[in-house]
Amino acid sequence: MGKRVNLAELAREEVPEDYSARTPVEESAAPAPPPPTAPQPVVEADPGPATSMLPVGDIVSNPLNQRAAADEEDAEFYELVATIGNHGVLQPIVVCSAAAFVDRYPEQQAAVGSARWVALIGNRRLRAAGVAGLQQIPALVNDDRVASMYEVMLVENSHRKALGPLHEAEAMKRLLEEANISRRALSTRIGRTPMYVSQRMALLDLIPPLRDALETGTLKLEQARQFGTLPISEQEAIAAAGPPYRRRPAGGALGNSESPKRTRRSIAVSSPARAAASIREVFTETERAELVRLLLESTTAPDASPAE
Repeated sequence: MGKRVNLAELAREEVPEDYSARTPVEESAAPAPPPPTAPQPVVEADPGPATSMLPVGDIVSNPLNQRAAADEEDAEFYELVATIGNHGVLQPIVVCSAAAFVDRYPEQQAAVGSARWVALIGNRRLRAAGVAGLQQIPALVNDDRVASMYEVMLVENSHRKALGPLHEAEAMKRLLEEANISRRALSTRIGRTPMYVSQRMALLDLIPPLRDALETGTLKLEQARQFGTLPISEQEAIAAAGPPYRRRPAGGALGNSESPKRTRRSIAVSSPARAAASIREVFTETERAELVRLLLESTTAPDASPAE
């Protein structure tokens, strides 16, 4: 059985953007050397107690931890590659044995292949270490974490470069099903608000064309959250109209001769009952829930002190 680790603490750790400015506790306070002008041998950190140095080639990234392809092509990823090439990986990743992973998720046998280990925490560091040319990487082996794999992904995601919104929503759905817990309990376990969980889960109700638009970036996340609460027929009308995506006015889609108009949502406040009815008419369910949360916060939060 693997060594138990503090998931929240590990998830909070990552190679920071200004990595070269940090001095590890076990090293002296001497300033970091300037970036090399010529290729230098990669540095592989001392693993330290309770940590093993595992061959990078023996570890496969978690096949269930899906990320957009652009995640490995952005500038931040190659900055991470550069810092790892210069300084090594000082924060160990967390892995489980391939046998334990496949026993839990047998449908992933082909994705795991002949690897001996599967990365649970630190997939991005693992990929960056491979690109940087490291042969080994410090790792903690913990097969116990396979049973809470989706929770691991979501907790790590709350401290890391984000998963794609749809992939995060799928992970939330799987954790809700596997752990048989409420959305509120889920939000507590992964360090998110109930509203955040509800907004992510709404994405799962998007029709395929709108999901694709969200994945490619032509549909904004804020719009997608709202569209996910709409009936399928209304979503289909939005998708058929194409970008820029917007809700159709009451009465149907815009005709070819009409141009879209900006509308201002307003509510009647002649009485509390009328105001409530207006709010239900002009705001989506998600927006109403967020409005309630903000109103409750404003009544319970202490008086703010003047800005200094």
